[in-house]
Amino acid sequence: MVSGSIKDKISYFRQHSFVKNVATLQAGSFMGNLIQAGIGVMIARILQPELFGVYSLAFGLASLVSILLGSGIQDAVSALLGAAYARKDKEEVTEILSFTVKITVILALITLAAIVFLPNIAGRFYNNQSIGYYAGIIVAASILSTFLFSLTAIVLQLTGKIIKMSVLIVSDQAVRLSISLLLVFMGLGVLGAVLGHFFGAIVIFMISVILWSQIRRGYEIFPSLRKIIRNFRRINIKKYLGFSLWVAADRNMGSLYMALPVILTGIYVPVKEVSYFKLAFGYINLALSMLGPVSTLLNVEFPKMLIEDGKKLAKNFIRVSLVSMLLSCLLTVAAIITAPVVFRILYGASFVPSVRYISGLLIYGALFGIGIGLGPMWRAINKVKVSITINLIILGLGIPLGLWLTRSYGLWGAVIMVTLWFTVSHSISFAYLVRKLRT
Repeated sequence: MVSGSIKDKISYFRQHSFVKNVATLQAGSFMGNLIQAGIGVMIARILQPELFGVYSLAFGLASLVSILLGSGIQDAVSALLGAAYARKDKEEVTEILSFTVKITVILALITLAAIVFLPNIAGRFYNNQSIGYYAGIIVAASILSTFLFSLTAIVLQLTGKIIKMSVLIVSDQAVRLSISLLLVFMGLGVLGAVLGHFFGAIVIFMISVILWSQIRRGYEIFPSLRKIIRNFRRINIKKYLGFSLWVAADRNMGSLYMALPVILTGIYVPVKEVSYFKLAFGYINLALSMLGPVSTLLNVEFPKMLIEDGKKLAKNFIRVSLVSMLLSCLLTVAAIITAPVVFRILYGASFVPSVRYISGLLIYGALFGIGIGLGPMWRAINKVKVSITINLIILGLGIPLGLWLTRSYGLWGAVIMVTLWFTVSHSISFAYLVRKLRT
């Protein structure tokens, strides 16, 4: 009886589209993580702690400046586009796509204006203006990749082309990092590492153009790129702006939480030591990124659950959150256990000091999983403003506390800062959502 029940459950999961899609994205995520980790190790070994610290700060600064270009707009558009696609409303699909490209152009222009100030900002906070120039190149790459790559990935998900979507996402990482490694190996140092991302973005942009043409041949509901651009003048961005900006602000809060720890650490900690924290934080997040596909698919699943059977939404949300937390515990413990061997063999003796900080991130990683369903649920019940308010209050209190901690306790202060930020934010948000869903 027990054996038959287990077989039935396995059969159910194999046939369930959500589970199959999660498995497909998990496979892609694993490949992407493998590529990112492998090439990242080689780049770090060539640059060594000092230059790798510069590279890390440049990336952190670029992430902060390009926050407007984060995946927030894409998350909002995926919800809008999903509804229009389900209704087979070709005109609205075209409007939403035109809106997306138009708002992206506006945000890109604002971001480009900010690049001018990066060298002075880097000079003031890190006494190294070159960090600002490197960050500017990364921002330019981010602008280029935002225009079509994200939109193509959304449309591939909508049309059920999950394998193609996964391959595109993995290719983005593989191409950018491979070119970066090649240029670093040729002796271009940090400049080569950041230029690799720019040249890689160009390649992925061209691949996205080809994929878009293929999608159009199979699904007439999607317009040509030329038609999307022609709609620039007549499209009224106010129609979708309110919803999109709130979702974007909420989603980009996550990017801010990831970028700020390295940026703030670099203010009071030597560049060489920043690389230790960057690798420790990145190593744990690399393990936790295996949960990413679940959050991606919940963007679509939670709104469907709300419509089909709202009474079960609270139960499903709690179940997903607790299972995700259990998985994050296992992933974090596995990362900590393997870290000493991995860092000594792959990174070399010069990066071994990172290992102790990986162990310090145990609480951060173990509790991280409870936040996997937060973003999708905030959007599903249209309470994004509450999420933004919670995170703004935590950052308002957390940034001064984080600066004091890093100045007083160095890298251990940075570890405490990260743990407090994420744990408090996730706990408050989870408690609020459970209470809201039950009532």
